[in-house]
Amino acid sequence: MRAVLTFHGIDDTGSMLSMTAREFTALLAALRARDVSIVPLGDVLDEAGADDRVALTFDDGFASLRTAALPILRDAGAPATLFLTTGHVGGDNRWAGQPASIPVFPMLRWDDVEALAAAGVAIEAHTVSHPDLRRLSDAAIDDELAGCDTEITRRLGRAPTAFAYPYGHLDVRVVTSARRRYRCALTTELAWLPARGLDLLRVPRLDAFYLRAPALQRRFGSAGFRAFMHARAAARAVRARLE
Repeated sequence: MRAVLTFHGIDDTGSMLSMTAREFTALLAALRARDVSIVPLGDVLDEAGADDRVALTFDDGFASLRTAALPILRDAGAPATLFLTTGHVGGDNRWAGQPASIPVFPMLRWDDVEALAAAGVAIEAHTVSHPDLRRLSDAAIDDELAGCDTEITRRLGRAPTAFAYPYGHLDVRVVTSARRRYRCALTTELAWLPARGLDLLRVPRLDAFYLRAPALQRRFGSAGFRAFMHARAAARAVRARLE
C-alpha cells in the first residue's frame, strides 16, 4: 500500500485530532515490521518504485509535534512534513470554524518551527488563518495562500511547494488557486494512493484517528485493513451528505 498518513497532535487528550506517543511509536514499529518504508512526501507521490511506502504529514502546527513527535521520529529515522497555519504560530488552535469538541491546543512558536526544519521536517503551507476557503472570494483565497507562503519563505528561506486544504474543503476555485502555487495539494479524503493516475491537486490521506488500534496497525495494507478503510470512508460520506 502506498499512502499519505495524517496526524495533528501527539498527546493524551483522546481527541479526534490526537494520537498518544505510545500509539504513534507502535504505528511506526508496525510499519517497519510489515516492510513499509517511511519516505518523504515527494517520494510517496512518485508512482515509480515500491508499492509499500508511506509519508507522514502533520496538519496545523501543534506544539506537540516538537515536544512529543520529533523525538519519536528521530528514533525511527522517519521523515515528516508539517502543513503550517502561519497566523496561529505562537498562539493556539481557536480559529473560526474549529468544532467545539476539539480541545484547545498550544501551537508551535517560530523557534520551534525553525528547529523542526533544521531537524529535517519539511515545512509546507496550510493558509494563514485556517478558513474554509470555499467561503472566501478569489482575492481572499489568494491572500490566505500568499500570506502563508510569504511568511514561511521569510522565516525559513524556502518557499512551500505543497499545500493541505483546511478541513479538506475545496472547490474548483480553491483548486485553481492551489494549482498556481504548489506542486501538490492534500485533502482529507480517506483513501490510499492509486497505482496510477493520481491527481496531485487532490491527494487523499489516511487519518491517524483510524490508525490507533494495535490490531489495525499490525494489519496495515492487508485486505482486512483496506476493507476497514473503505467502510470508514463510506460512513464519512454519509455523514457529510447529512450535514
